[in-house]
Amino acid sequence: MSELIAESESPAGQVLHPLGEAMNPEASGQQNTVGWLFGGTGLALFTLMAVIGLVMRLAQADTLGISPEWFYRLMTLHAAGMLAGALLSMMGGLWFVVRSVVPALDFKRALASWGTIVGGVVLVLVAVLIGGFAAGWTFLFPLPFDSSGQWSTWAAVTFIIGMGLVGVGFTIYCIDVLKSTTQTYGGLSGSLGLKWLRGKESSGPPPQVVAATAVSIQGIICGAVGMTIVLALLDHTIDGQVALDALWAKNLTYFFGHTIANLIIYLAAGMIYVLVPLYAGRQWKLSKPLAIGWLATIVFVMTAYSHHLYMDFVQPGAPQMISLVASSAAAIPVAVVTIYTGMMLIWGSRYRWTLTSVLLYLGFAGWAIGGSGAVIDSLIPINFRFHNTLWVPAHFHNYLMMGVGLWMMALVSYMLERSAGRTASRRATIWAPVLMVIGGYGFIFSWYVSGALGIPRRWAVHPAGTEEYSLVASVLAVVFLAGFFIMLAEFVSLGRDAWRRRKAASSPSAAPVIAGGSTEADLALGRGAEPLIKTNFGLATVVGMAVVASFVLLPPISDASTVTVGYHHLAHAVQFFVGAMFGVAIGSAPMVLIRIAPRFTNLGLLVVILVPVAMLLFMIPAIYSDIESNDFLHASYHGVVLTLGLVMGLGATALGRVAGWTVLASSVGMALMFAAGVTGG
Repeated sequence: MSELIAESESPAGQVLHPLGEAMNPEASGQQNTVGWLFGGTGLALFTLMAVIGLVMRLAQADTLGISPEWFYRLMTLHAAGMLAGALLSMMGGLWFVVRSVVPALDFKRALASWGTIVGGVVLVLVAVLIGGFAAGWTFLFPLPFDSSGQWSTWAAVTFIIGMGLVGVGFTIYCIDVLKSTTQTYGGLSGSLGLKWLRGKESSGPPPQVVAATAVSIQGIICGAVGMTIVLALLDHTIDGQVALDALWAKNLTYFFGHTIANLIIYLAAGMIYVLVPLYAGRQWKLSKPLAIGWLATIVFVMTAYSHHLYMDFVQPGAPQMISLVASSAAAIPVAVVTIYTGMMLIWGSRYRWTLTSVLLYLGFAGWAIGGSGAVIDSLIPINFRFHNTLWVPAHFHNYLMMGVGLWMMALVSYMLERSAGRTASRRATIWAPVLMVIGGYGFIFSWYVSGALGIPRRWAVHPAGTEEYSLVASVLAVVFLAGFFIMLAEFVSLGRDAWRRRKAASSPSAAPVIAGGSTEADLALGRGAEPLIKTNFGLATVVGMAVVASFVLLPPISDASTVTVGYHHLAHAVQFFVGAMFGVAIGSAPMVLIRIAPRFTNLGLLVVILVPVAMLLFMIPAIYSDIESNDFLHASYHGVVLTLGLVMGLGATALGRVAGWTVLASSVGMALMFAAGVTGG
């Protein structure tokens, strides 16, 4: 403890480990802006949602009188707001550390993703606080439209659009990250470390680049699934005859929600690969287990979501078994390897104990303990007894609050300590973490115990005789908040010192800024002119796929569409695919590509976001049912679908090879998913 006190009073210039100073990334003004903006917004949302969480717990303890209607409103807001805050913080943290080694990351696109997510959060606030929406952050169909008079349709639509904007903002971020990392490190195999694993490169990419690439692939797929269910719900709102398969809707909703919640902690993993070495004085190098672990994680995270559907008896058995294996195996590749590697990095390093480094260290424990609780719950026999109990909020609060939450605070603390030129005070360095650990784990373990005893979750009023557990948890939550507010007070002090230090600088040097948009540096980094098709064989393959789809797949699907709307939507998906393939072929022609990229990269990004949205909104039966008897209008309708696909293909070519093909595949996948679950009309 004396060493901790001494370290916390270290003079200016000794914020980090002496050897860590050399590894401290030279942050540009844009990096600092993203770090402050994303980290500060996330911390503000965390603070507000933590207070709301305490209010809910006090209500369950029967010590604070709020109606069940308001409890479920607050529950919906708390979950959505906390996830958005954690997501924003870790997006900013990863961008901050990756930009130093991937200068192609675009500052304006980062701001666009922030603005889109914040816009979504505002809509969620309006829907809940003004509209009274209280269906839960998962907005499971048909609950948003079956409110028993508790909220109106506009509130449900506002909430759904808000959650959709959160997904869109994350997708924008992931597209730019994937585009930048793959073009900087020689394609997907280079940025994931595959070339290094196969011995084709002497050194692999930095681990934060591997993490960023893996997360961005999953994020684009996650965003596509989320937008599919969001647009299906909006189509149902526009045309009440549109019918959604409830099991299909639940699968897509939980894929989106569970995956994005998981990716928050994987975003954080990329950040700690850079921040922890600054206090340990040892570089976190890419290892073969770590690179292989990230490759495996791409598969496991995408297939683990359905452990939320074990009790849906109509769910096919194969996804359940895949989910069981994936949920257990997902803990090993990255989580265990990262935690073990991090501990070995710190062990014997004369780790520099400051407020930031303490928070970083404690976050490992939150990830490990919360992850263990999640794996326990994913086992089918245990899940049948625990999943609808308080065990579930216990494990996800464990890794989000005591894992990601502490790393969120560590990001802001790191930036403040670095800007102020000093570490946090002795009082804050000791008491803030101590109180947060005692209160946080006490609060969480009261949930673990309650869940093991079978106390249900999502109940505004708990069964008689169980209020004491909520009361104990509430007291411990107050202890956590006491430590948290001590830390916030120290942040204010550090902020004042940072401001004085900045003003006192006689001639501050301009921070290196790498502007967004198309520049000569962009072209040198290969950001733009990289065709999706590089060879004549590739061109022939793409055109051949379009021809086969047009003359082999489409005719029988069109014939079947007269029987069911599902096949009609599938026919639209095939037409969209045909148009997209021709768009790729045209956009990959050198004379076209040189005019598209990199000058129209931002336009291409806008296209690949908006065109799939237009495509799924265009599938509303009310639009095409009245024109089917008119051959010209019917043909024109299908021409619009083909044109949307063509524009999508052209837009994808502006994003580079890896990002372009990824968003193209996900957009076609959206149309296919839509056809699988949306009927009626």
